[in-house]
Amino acid sequence: MQQLLLDVFTPPRPTLGNFLVGQNAQVLHALKNLLKGEGLSPFVYLYGPPGCGKSHLLKALSETLGAPVLPGQQRFVFRPAPASLLMDDIDHLTPYSQVQLFNAFNQSMAEGLPPNIVLCGHEPPATLGLRDDLRTRIEAGLCLRIQPLSDEEKQAALQTVAKARGLQLSEEVVEYALRYFQRDMGSLMAVMDSLDRFSLEQQKPVSVTLLRHWMKRRESLVVREYETRTV
Repeated sequence: MQQLLLDVFTPPRPTLGNFLVGQNAQVLHALKNLLKGEGLSPFVYLYGPPGCGKSHLLKALSETLGAPVLPGQQRFVFRPAPASLLMDDIDHLTPYSQVQLFNAFNQSMAEGLPPNIVLCGHEPPATLGLRDDLRTRIEAGLCLRIQPLSDEEKQAALQTVAKARGLQLSEEVVEYALRYFQRDMGSLMAVMDSLDRFSLEQQKPVSVTLLRHWMKRRESLVVREYETRTV
């Protein structure tokens, strides 16, 4: 039920502007330079643990570059094109897709098509379970580790966002959200958005009691929706 409840949240549209930087100022600077055509390399590999913001950054680049984010789990067939190549979860590339991505690197180096290749994965480049020639291509580009936000940075970020919205969040409310909801910032921001609307509807300040009341209401709505779908 907790997962069903979380599924109804819609995080804000990812942009470089609403990425919570934390210790990743260098990463953000490198990506902004890439968009301006001033990057150190047209090939970028972002890596780090789940929930650290890799997919957020990739989707933000997608909005600006007008290129879709390709999932590494799906079969990839490379065709030279003027659009940049953006791919998530390259840890899951099949042997066939790995060959296709290797061809994309070679084509980009020879003719500049695609102009940029930006990839995301969980593992550092040296330990990626990919074919050696592809891993060498990735390592030759700009490889950047995304550092997850600490709990203290998440608390500070939530407080900053709440303040901008005119919300007063006690430490107890923030700690409760961190304890009982998914801890990635996209989900936490979605919780704050929904809680803000509920607070206005109830005309009550945000508190742990209001948060629990809101959770019960959302849970009942999800149950009814689930029952309707399964009838």
